[in-house]
Amino acid sequence: MTLPQDGTQTGTRSPKWDVSVLIAICALIGAIFILDLYTKTGVAIGMLYVSAIMLTPWLPHEKSPFIVAGICTIVAIIGVVYSPGVNVVHSGSTIAGNAVTNRLLSLFMIWATALLTYQYRQGMEVRLRLGSIVESTHDAIIGQTLEGKVTNWNNGAEQMFGYSPQESIGQYMTFLFPPDRIPEEKDILEKLHSGKQIKNFETIRRRKDGQEIPVSVTISPIIDRWGKVIGASKIARDISQQKGLENLLAIQNLTLASHAASLKQSNEDLEQFAYIASHDLQEPLRTIHGFTQLLAERYKDQLDDQGREFIGFVTDGANRMQTLIQDLLKYSRIQAQELNTVQVNGEEVLQEILEHLLMVIEDKQASITHDPLPIIQTDRSHFQHLLQNLITNAIKFHGPKPPRIHLSAQKKTNEWLFSVQDNGIGVEPEYFERIFLPFKRLHTREEYQGTGIGLAICKKIVERRGGRIWVESQPGNGTKFSFTIPK
Repeated sequence: MTLPQDGTQTGTRSPKWDVSVLIAICALIGAIFILDLYTKTGVAIGMLYVSAIMLTPWLPHEKSPFIVAGICTIVAIIGVVYSPGVNVVHSGSTIAGNAVTNRLLSLFMIWATALLTYQYRQGMEVRLRLGSIVESTHDAIIGQTLEGKVTNWNNGAEQMFGYSPQESIGQYMTFLFPPDRIPEEKDILEKLHSGKQIKNFETIRRRKDGQEIPVSVTISPIIDRWGKVIGASKIARDISQQKGLENLLAIQNLTLASHAASLKQSNEDLEQFAYIASHDLQEPLRTIHGFTQLLAERYKDQLDDQGREFIGFVTDGANRMQTLIQDLLKYSRIQAQELNTVQVNGEEVLQEILEHLLMVIEDKQASITHDPLPIIQTDRSHFQHLLQNLITNAIKFHGPKPPRIHLSAQKKTNEWLFSVQDNGIGVEPEYFERIFLPFKRLHTREEYQGTGIGLAICKKIVERRGGRIWVESQPGNGTKFSFTIPK
């Protein structure tokens, strides 16, 4: 007897079947009642009512055992009252007493059967729900004995391994094992005998067609009510797709690591080249600069104004070239130098910067204010260089009014946020990215001096620390440079 999840019988069930069972129960109760009436004492007839209750599992209603038990109780009482055997004797006779006693026992049997039948229905429904879940999953769910023989085989197992339940049940589990995996079964059975669970055990199993597939298996012991291990359940999941993705990811990681190593080497080579080239270029520049000065001193009386002007151009060009090389050296050294992380007092660093820029600040009549600056963990020389570059820029690119500069610092969850706000000429939004590139100038040398590498150095310093730097500005309304330093 099997019942579906809603309490009805499985298979091709129809309302006509329910009516047929109900008619059968009613006919059985009627037949027992008639037999009860025409039996002299009705001593044993009352017990037959339990047979009607035992048919109720085929009815759809959950409480049908109690409903039928109630009907049987009423009919049994009527039967004993109107039984000829009771009517022909006195109320105190032995026969009448036996009939009443028998009927009380019958009522007890009726309600005991109703309760047991109801519990049986409930248990069947739970098992059927679990069975429905087991059959609907794509994972293979297999039952086995402690000797390793298959006892249950769900639809997922059939789909995964290709064997039907008829082919599988009764066989040892090793029929799914590739030859090199058979020793695993001994270890599995030993753990099951001791009541241990095996979780997410990744191995290889073989399908009916001979294909080997990677699976993740969880094996749990089945324990009876007395705590004895009587078998095991296995849940196997096909992880072929997962393994394929893992292999693909591993290949991609290796490729990325190779590219990263190649890029790192290229950057190091480029930085080394820039450092060597910049360093070596300074020697010929010093030669040009020295001989140009000698030429100007020794032959100044023989040179006309145009000649002296040409010498000035050469000297100025050599000076600019030397400045460019020095800035390029600074840029390349930022990445090459090892970070020296220490506690840095922001207030002390700012005071040193203001003392260093004192003449420029007085010349431009600049006003520099600041919020309390924190003590942070960073490279002191880099942090000082960063702040000094941003303050110098704010003074340099001032508008018609004297420079007004404010430094602020905010503590965030995982980082410090610093900002340098000025009232200068501002920057067009389309140049927000360009200004952080090396040697990308927005103005001519006649308008503003410099090589155009200061902000690129700032960006490199911040990014080396794992932070970010950006600009907010509107032309004519000042500029705000912000950067973060992770804690």
